[in-house]
Amino acid sequence: MEIKISLDEYADVPFIKKLLSQIKGVNSIEVSENDKVYSWDEIENSEYFSKVMEQSENDYKKGKTQELTDDLLNEIFNGK
Repeated sequence: MEIKISLDEYADVPFIKKLLSQIKGVNSIEVSENDKVYSWDEIENSEYFSKVMEQSENDYKKGKTQELTDDLLNEIFNGK
């Protein structure tokens, strides 16, 4: 089970983490300053993903393809 808590920028995060860690049943505490992280299931089942996949399939059928160079693929997958 998971509980998500939104904090304002002035929240005492170390104190809140310490407080929550004292509660029975709390296994871990993660703090994120980024926007929501979506699971693959949420992405795959989203309306936007299906539209992107449909557009990609249509582009492929129309011959609108682009080959990626090894340098670009390495940059994408190696996080350079």
